[in-house]
Amino acid sequence: MPFPYPPEIKNSRVMVFVDGENLAMRYANLLGDKQPFKHVQFERDTYVWSPLLDGNSHRTVNTVRRYYYTSVRGDEDHRNKIHDKLYALGIQAPRVFPKNKSRGSKRVDISLSVEMLSHAHYGNYDVAVLVAGDQDYVPLVEAVKAQGPQVFVWFVRDGLNPALRRSADYFFDLGEILLSEKAPLYMV
Repeated sequence: MPFPYPPEIKNSRVMVFVDGENLAMRYANLLGDKQPFKHVQFERDTYVWSPLLDGNSHRTVNTVRRYYYTSVRGDEDHRNKIHDKLYALGIQAPRVFPKNKSRGSKRVDISLSVEMLSHAHYGNYDVAVLVAGDQDYVPLVEAVKAQGPQVFVWFVRDGLNPALRRSADYFFDLGEILLSEKAPLYMV
């Protein structure tokens, strides 16, 4: 399997939309008591990312923008620090929302959906990469595909709902990168 992008999307305009809150929680469950590998930047329940996920260095795709959605407890200064960390990792558009103590944050899913669909409507990308695994995203994937772009789904191991997998044009298990000490051979 080619690294997260299949070769046929060469020179396509790509936007990445990461449900970072969900990804970080799934990653923490898979990681258990182990420490993340050196190439992985991780803060429990907040974010996980690796520079190895930057498709520009492995394929000739044009990543227009990466969006990363998460929520955190704490004040605005803490949210700004998380924003700055994500930006330093190559996430051009971090979205860091306050987390409510009693029920978390609903702004992550809604904001991701609105921005992904809006950019599809305006023709800002050829391929959307949705980093998520929840079945709740199936209507979003179908709506974006109806606008014309392809939708790729990246997920972590068993975190991909079968209905979301069937609706995606392509899917990739991020565990091959986030749970590996080295880059897979096809990335070298």
